[in-house]
Amino acid sequence: MSMNNTGEIKARMKSIRQTTQIASAQKLIAASRVGKAQHTLNETRPYHDHIRQTIAELLSLHPEVLSPYIGSESWRIPVKPGLLVLTSDSGLAGGYNSNIIKFAEEEMSKDMRFQHLMVQGNVGHTALSRRGYQIDDEIELPSNFPTLSHAGHIAKYIISLFESREVDGFGIIYTDYRSAARLIPVHEILLPLPPETFGDAGIVRSDVSFEPSPEVVMEMLIPKYLKGFIYGCLVHSWAAELTSRISAMDGAVRNGNEMLDKLSLAYNRARQAAITQEITEIVAGAQALTTDD
Repeated sequence: MSMNNTGEIKARMKSIRQTTQIASAQKLIAASRVGKAQHTLNETRPYHDHIRQTIAELLSLHPEVLSPYIGSESWRIPVKPGLLVLTSDSGLAGGYNSNIIKFAEEEMSKDMRFQHLMVQGNVGHTALSRRGYQIDDEIELPSNFPTLSHAGHIAKYIISLFESREVDGFGIIYTDYRSAARLIPVHEILLPLPPETFGDAGIVRSDVSFEPSPEVVMEMLIPKYLKGFIYGCLVHSWAAELTSRISAMDGAVRNGNEMLDKLSLAYNRARQAAITQEITEIVAGAQALTTDD
């Protein structure tokens, strides 16, 4: 588009200014939420760690206790695996969605036998559906404002698939929020849980008892552990999405301001040229009148 016309320049500046205002508002909203996401993550970590430690103690004191939810030395690669992929409901988040979708496709290309593919977030759902993947939409998976109740709903559904033998393994792909500059896509195993998940129980108290029995306690703790673990993944992904959006919107605002500066300079030059042209025409007209006289 030619920039010699001041009207065109003004219209372009108005459009960029409106876009910049939207980007700035998006950045402020994301910034106000990312702190809450980080705080939530820090608050829930002790609870999750305590459950993991309790399971580790139980396994250390009662190695005879077997759980279908925990793998063993004879654990094999699942024949009917399931997968949950966490993306966002909206774009404007830089490379957040494209990175996790690309990573998920790479992971799925290693094993095309997935019986259940669950996708959280409209962006990932739409992208993977268009690429021919069959997605399980049995439960709703909103990506904004994750809650412990939401995580529990997901955990319960995954456990039901595992118990009914519709799947014999389940994984989750999410973005690990390690810092604002380190957002890493990762693939973790949810079921059956690798034994090393619980690691060394450390110092185990010999007087600890599990009532009514270690087996019952284990059966109760595993769903709670999965619920907490999934919740952590949801919050990690939410924090990563917000951080990516802040960075993307900051870049959009900066680029918009740079474009406005250039357009403002072009507008002033075009306006000065128009004024000069008008003066030239007035002078020429006056000279023509003087000559006629």
